[in-house]
Amino acid sequence: MSIRIYVLFFAVAIPSCLRAAAGSEAERTTDNVASFRVELDLGKDRGQSFGSIFEARNADGRVVAGAGFQDVYNTRFRSDRHTLQFFVRPGSDDERFTVERLPHPDLDCGVYLFDFDKQIYAWSSVRNNSVRRWDAASREWRSELPPNVGQMRSGDGTMRLGTGQLVFSDSEARYNDRVILTAPELGGYYNFYYAQGRLFFYHRHHAESGGFTRIYACPWDPEQPNGVDLSKAIVLKTKYDRETPFAWGQFKDQILTVSNVGGIYVFEDAGWRTVLEADNMVSYQVYSVLHWHDRLLLAQYPTGNLFEYQGREAKRIEGWPPKLPGVSPSARECQTLSIYRGDLMAGVWPWAELWRYDRDSERWHSMDRMFTHPEISDATVHPYEGAAKKYGLVTNHWGQRITSMIPLVDSLFLSTSSKGTYTWEDRYDFLTDSQRREYGAVLCVKMPGNLAAQIAWKDQPIQLDFVVAPNRLAILQDGKELATAKLESDLAVDFSGLNVTWGQGVFGSLRGKLLTRDCSVD
Repeated sequence: MSIRIYVLFFAVAIPSCLRAAAGSEAERTTDNVASFRVELDLGKDRGQSFGSIFEARNADGRVVAGAGFQDVYNTRFRSDRHTLQFFVRPGSDDERFTVERLPHPDLDCGVYLFDFDKQIYAWSSVRNNSVRRWDAASREWRSELPPNVGQMRSGDGTMRLGTGQLVFSDSEARYNDRVILTAPELGGYYNFYYAQGRLFFYHRHHAESGGFTRIYACPWDPEQPNGVDLSKAIVLKTKYDRETPFAWGQFKDQILTVSNVGGIYVFEDAGWRTVLEADNMVSYQVYSVLHWHDRLLLAQYPTGNLFEYQGREAKRIEGWPPKLPGVSPSARECQTLSIYRGDLMAGVWPWAELWRYDRDSERWHSMDRMFTHPEISDATVHPYEGAAKKYGLVTNHWGQRITSMIPLVDSLFLSTSSKGTYTWEDRYDFLTDSQRREYGAVLCVKMPGNLAAQIAWKDQPIQLDFVVAPNRLAILQDGKELATAKLESDLAVDFSGLNVTWGQGVFGSLRGKLLTRDCSVD
């Protein structure tokens, strides 16, 4: 006999868009509605995609819960691989969401977000590559770089690797207090990506003659006493000397990167191969790569669609995502991807459309635009083309981007931009102050049922508990609460006839070992 269980989350006042628990001790108790416990061995951290821990379906076949580690690279920054998501999905009224516009970072017309150690940062090229950190307690942006980072230019970044920190800055790479790669004598290193025990990066030299772009794959791990040995690097020289990437990804044992002129390059079996040859006469750019179920999703321009990659070629998925009625079908760019509450999220230029894909119903749902202006129109391809012409700018200058998506605690943080992270000029009199501040903005989207927290890395197995209680979600590591979420609305989740699949799910296959696993439904 099946039992239909309704999990009720009662309304609470949350003064901040991002509020983590105070790290209290907690264990599974008799009042929990459902709980999932695993002992997980992730092995040595070598930059891999960790994937899914579990996914649970009810008697109707609907995914109602899951957990795992997202791995996505959105245009400039890679997600924090140590951030663990736990979600539950209601059986009805699942399209409800709220959008909160946070205080403006005051970095002019565009920002990109990245996360590090449970903190959200906004980056812009303006004012000498400015960075702001979101202070959730004071609800203010503070001029502050991540720890141990001296500057953050386009192509730079930082990431957790095991218990240490990798920093990529000014053509160098550092691990904790060690320089592992020094800047080249000619050109510069940038757009670093560490995965599967190799450090990948682009080496580019601008010159009227003799310029080049090379992509390096260098074996290195943090246990090595010395730095990167470039004599052991496997190097691909690109077709054109000005190729640059917007995204990286990994599929099984392959590493994939896409250049700005459509070159798709894959590193596999200690060698490079070209999946798609670069062509500077054809527009083909990929701005995001996300590990989703058993494939990579590539967010492409100018179709505005996703392409799927499962090891051999990138295939277009027509109508993924769709477009809003009343906008032009031309020059569309799917720029940002994320997984939030178990669903695929996509942001599309040039009208800042936000879309959500429900795999159970095989339907895309519009979550509207992240700008309130102007009214959509197919009379022009981009917003404000007339204003761009008036001020002598490129036609698509005032196109509207969703540049980033970062799940943290119960929220999905988004950022916006014009075509570039441009400086605002007072001569632009066609927008009100509030309208122009929708460019370079940060927004907080909430749907009931998601919780994201950073694990404390250990070079040994860890115990994780995922708890569904009558009024909250919680994630625990080794008995200590990492984060909890109380949601503002009642939520009905049907756990009847629960069937749990371990090591598979929306975040891809688990790269690790489940030493023990258990599910309890009361």
